[in-house]
Amino acid sequence: MANETEYAAPASAHRQRHAISIAFSQAGPISIMIIGRHLDMLQKSGEKVIAAAAAEGITQVLTVAADLQRRDQVDQAYQSIMNKLDKNDVKVINAVLLPAPGSLTDSKPEDLLRWSTAFLPFAGPEPVDFSTSTCLANIASTPGLAGYTISKAACLKTIDYFAMENPNVRVVSVQQGWVATASNGFQKEAPDKSELPGQFYIWLASPEDKFLKGKFVWANWDAQELLEIVKEVRSTKLLNWIVQGVPTSIED
Repeated sequence: MANETEYAAPASAHRQRHAISIAFSQAGPISIMIIGRHLDMLQKSGEKVIAAAAAEGITQVLTVAADLQRRDQVDQAYQSIMNKLDKNDVKVINAVLLPAPGSLTDSKPEDLLRWSTAFLPFAGPEPVDFSTSTCLANIASTPGLAGYTISKAACLKTIDYFAMENPNVRVVSVQQGWVATASNGFQKEAPDKSELPGQFYIWLASPEDKFLKGKFVWANWDAQELLEIVKEVRSTKLLNWIVQGVPTSIED
């Protein structure tokens, strides 16, 4: 990660935001950009990241407030930051939109999918794009979660198209494991620590993991076991978001 920049869009799960940004800061980037709605929380995140990266002595932490559901604000935030930098190598989308429980007919589609590609004009020569997702897009339908689940399913398909239209970008969707966050009421039974997804993103950003480009992976999987199936992952649809057993292209 040395000599690369990183951008983390913070989630309402503040523990994960801190953990991801801290993990990247300890990997030795030139700078870290954190964009989110609440400037006071962003500044606290920046302080934690700076403290954690003190030993490195090379990390610049920039925080800008912007509503991640508003493209104009994200564009402005990016422009203000990139005026101080020259490129963005790694982007982590970790923002959470959790609609109130309700039926599909009560949901507003425009509120469910706000996925920005604002970083592209500032991307480095080999950009990496990580999008935090959830297992809810894969499990059986659950009463009251229609809006949230459908938004995540739509995000996965949107990311597929983004990856197809931007083959130079290494895109990976990530389920962060089972971590206690504000979104799930800080479930005491959650077995994974918030540091897990942070360190997993660092591992994903390494050249070793280029074989996971375009895939959907879980942060609490065994990394060594993934490396043992590199050939299978590269040559098949394993870890792609598809309906198994049916054609996956027009040519099939």
